[in-house]
Amino acid sequence: MKKRRGISPNDVKRWIAKGDGQGTGREYKPFFHVRDVPSCGRSSMVLGLKTGRVHHYLSDLEYACHILAEYAGDITDIREQFTLLPWEETQRIADGLGIRHPTYPGTKTPTLITSDLVLTSEKEGQKSYGVICVKHSSATILPREANMFTSKFKKIGRRVRRVMEKLLIEKTYWELRGVSWRLVTEQDIPMVRVRNLDLLRGSMVSEELDSVNTLMGDFLKIFDSNWTANRTFLRILDRVGEKIGLSREECFTLFSRAVWLRLLPVDLDKKVIHHDQPLLRIANQGGDRC
Repeated sequence: MKKRRGISPNDVKRWIAKGDGQGTGREYKPFFHVRDVPSCGRSSMVLGLKTGRVHHYLSDLEYACHILAEYAGDITDIREQFTLLPWEETQRIADGLGIRHPTYPGTKTPTLITSDLVLTSEKEGQKSYGVICVKHSSATILPREANMFTSKFKKIGRRVRRVMEKLLIEKTYWELRGVSWRLVTEQDIPMVRVRNLDLLRGSMVSEELDSVNTLMGDFLKIFDSNWTANRTFLRILDRVGEKIGLSREECFTLFSRAVWLRLLPVDLDKKVIHHDQPLLRIANQGGDRC
C-alpha cells in the first residue's frame, strides 16, 4: 500500500517496474487506488464509458472532472493518478527551480509525483494532451502563473508553500513537453452540469435495458413532439411510454442515453433535472469540460 511509512527507493523502483501510473486506454494502471491513500471527500471507483476500465478517484472534485471529460466529444482517453517519469526528472526540475523536492514521510526518498488527470483528445486524426490538477480552493493560493507563484513564498504558510512548490514542479514537467497544464478548483467546475450528467450516467453503464436501444429513433421523435415548456419531465416520459409501448424506466434509460450521446439537446446547466419540473431544452449543447 503506497500510503505506508518508511518507503524506500527500492519500493518506488518496484512500483515503476510494475507499470503503476503507466499505459493507455483499457491497459492503463493508475498509480493510486482508492484503498491506498486517505481521500479528500468521497473516493470513487467508476467504470469508464470511454476506457472500459475501472477509474480510481480520491475526491469528489476529481470525479467531477472525470464526468465532464467523459461528456466532452473529443476526449478519447482519461488517465488518473499519472506518474511523472522518469523519476529523476522531477528531482532535476526541483533543483533547477531551487525547490526542495517532496519526500515520503519519515524518509529521504523523493516522492514519485503524479498528475490527477491526463486527458487525450483527438481531432481530425491528430492527438493532443492536457493535464488537470485538481485542488480545493482552500488548499492553496492559486499559482496561475509561475512568477506569481514564486513571489509570495515568504508570505504564506509552510504547508501551502509546499503544495505550491509541488505544483510548480508538476507544471514545469508538462511545460517542458509542450503539454497544457491547468489547476482546477471547485470554483471552475459547472456543478449543476456534473450533477445532471451523474444522474443520467447510470443508464449508460447498465446493460440491462440495452434491448430498447433499437427504439431510440422513435423515442426521439415522440419525445420531441410531446415536449412543451410547461410539461413536467415525468409527464413527458409517461406520454412517450404510452405511445411507444415502453415503461417509465425504459423511457428514462433512452432519455439518459440520448442526452449523453448528444442526440437530445437538454439544458444541463441552469438547474438539476427533476421529475416533477419542466425540462429545459436548448438549441446548442456546447462542450464544457473541466
